[in-house]
This record gives sequence, structure tokens and C-alpha cells, in this order.
Amino acid sequence: MEPEQPVVLLIDDDARNRALVRECLRGRYVLLEAESTRQGLALIEAQPVDLVLLDVMMPEINGYEGCRQLKAWAKARGEYLPVLLVTSMSGQEDRNHGLQAGADDFLAKPVNRHELSLRVQTFLKLRHQERLLHFQIDALKSADALKDDLVSLLVHDLRNPLSGITGILDAMSGNVADADLREDLRLAVDASGKLREILEDILHVRRFESGALELERQRLDADLVLRDAISSVTGAARACDVRLTCARSSGDPWIQADPKLVRRALENLLSNAIKYSPRGGVVTASVADAAEGVEIQIGDRGAGVPERFKNQLFKKFGSVEAARGEARRGFGLGLHLVDLVATAHGGRAMVRDREGGGTVFGIFLPRAVAPPVVAAWQSAVGA
Repeated sequence: MEPEQPVVLLIDDDARNRALVRECLRGRYVLLEAESTRQGLALIEAQPVDLVLLDVMMPEINGYEGCRQLKAWAKARGEYLPVLLVTSMSGQEDRNHGLQAGADDFLAKPVNRHELSLRVQTFLKLRHQERLLHFQIDALKSADALKDDLVSLLVHDLRNPLSGITGILDAMSGNVADADLREDLRLAVDASGKLREILEDILHVRRFESGALELERQRLDADLVLRDAISSVTGAARACDVRLTCARSSGDPWIQADPKLVRRALENLLSNAIKYSPRGGVVTASVADAAEGVEIQIGDRGAGVPERFKNQLFKKFGSVEAARGEARRGFGLGLHLVDLVATAHGGRAMVRDREGGGTVFGIFLPRAVAPPVVAAWQSAVGA
């Protein structure tokens, strides 16, 4: 437990100087005294100290070097320890030496009692504020961790009941003769599917950010992964009267990646493009060769993204609408997950304007290394 009064450490080999400071600070602070820098360093190891008054002209270890060591000690513990150098040298070069050593301020000899009192009081307030800030940061971290744990628990517990609801609705839709009711059931199935996708995104983001998600890398054909993702959003595109087109890569489409995560990232890019496309519009998807990798591109003919908002898109809960102060059209996790997936694979997510209007989103992934057997065969035939 910290003492009720702040602790001030005075390091000075002159007994008269120590007596002067002791008389000035008596009653308001706990005062520790040391006759050498080495003794002062030993004292702060044994007892918490809030401020150090350090004489520059000290034997063995002078005040400048002592200040460096004191600051290094505090930095290693993540603390702010104010150090005030007490010196009879008033030249600018001497002050520069002190500043380079990390000194917070200077007191000139002979020490003015009122100035000493004010300086100590000011820097002790800064020390108190720094400790209070650390306490508040720790409290926020604890609250954030508790929030993340709660979100993970909710997502985990909601997934199974939601799957059951989706299955029941899907089964009912196949046994209903009334066309209107069948359409309502189809919409309910679609809505529950979107809800499950949101839950999956939340869970993936949480696991990425906590470092708990391990990639299951496989050698994949990027063209096939893209077409697989397109097939899963075809219904959503049809409902929005948006057509999807896919151009096959003419280069090397092989990547080393986690198939489920890459597919989910592409589904998010495709869903985003569909959401912002006008009715009757076309969303294009393609796999393109890039330096040392593959770039999967999704293009739309929406309103486009203003340049000043592009750096917000891949941030957690980021969206153009939120940046503009408008109502959101999504939760801001889909594109954030794309960025997390790309980064985890050593790639990157990107966005740029599309020629003729609209936007192109993309994800770059490193190209897979050819299997040794194939590489040897290629070498043998001179490929």
C-alpha cells in the first residue's frame, strides 16, 4: 500500500544542503536521504518513490549519469519518475546535459525555498496524474476484456439455436403449398442465414484479435475459391437484381491459405459490392497476377468511396456512412475481417476507384510455392 504522503528522495553528499531541503519539505512529504547516487538507487529498489531531487556534483556517479540510471529504472517498470537536478552550474550547456540525461527540471543553488516547494508540488501532481491515468487504462483494459468474453459467450451460445431455427424454417418451406407463405419462409431462411454470418464474423474477429485463431493453410486454386464464394452469394445478388460475373485468371492462381477464412473474406467483399450496387448493376470478380502473389478483385458500379474515407473502411466498425454521420448500412465488421484475414496470410486488403465509376475492392495473397515433385519435373523438362 502506498504511503499517505508522497515520498521524495533527496540525493546529495552535502549535509548542509540536505538539512535545508529537509527543513523546507518537513511535514508535507516523506523524505528519504542518500549521500550518493548508488545509495539512492538502492533506496528506490526498496521503497516506492514519487520524486527525486538529485545534486549534479556528486562523487563516483555524477548527477547526469545518476539521472540516466534513475530514468532507465523507471522506464523498465513503466513508471514516470520526476527527477529535478539541483546544480550551481547555470550555463546553457550544463542544462543541455541535464535534459539529455532525462531531467524534468532544474533548481539552481543556492536553492530558493519557495521555488523548491512549488517545483516539488507541481511535479508530484504530474506523478499523481500519471498514476491515475495508468489506473484508468488498466480499468478500461479489464472492462474491454470482459466485454470481449461476453460477446464470445453470446455468439457461441446463439449459433446452435440459430442453426436449429434455420433448419426448421427450411424444412417447412418445402412442405408449404401456399406461394406467399413459401416466399415468407424463404425470406426468413435468408434472414437467419445473414444473422449467422454476422455471428461468425464477430467470432472470427474476436479470435483474430486475441491471437487464438490458427490458420489451416492449404494449397488452393484462387479461381475455385472465388467461384465457391460467388455461389454462396448468388441468392443475395438475385434478390437485389445484381448480376455477378467472374473472369478466370490467365496466370498462376495458386495460393497457400486457409480455405474457410479466404472464402469468408471474399463473401464479405462480394456482399459489400452487391449491397452498394444499383439495381440492374453488375459486380465483377477476377483473379489477377501480382508481384509475388495473387490479387482477387471485386468491382462494383456503386457511388464510389470518397478518398478521405478510404482509410476508414477496413477499421473495426468503420463505414462510409458512419464517417459521414449517416445511418449505417452494415455493422462495420465485414471489411475489418477481410483486412484481418489478408494480414494473417502476409497479404493486404485494398480499395481503389474503378475506371468509369464505382469501386474495386481487393485482397492480395502471397503465391503458393510449387510442390517439390512438380518443381523437379518442371526443371527436368526445362519448363
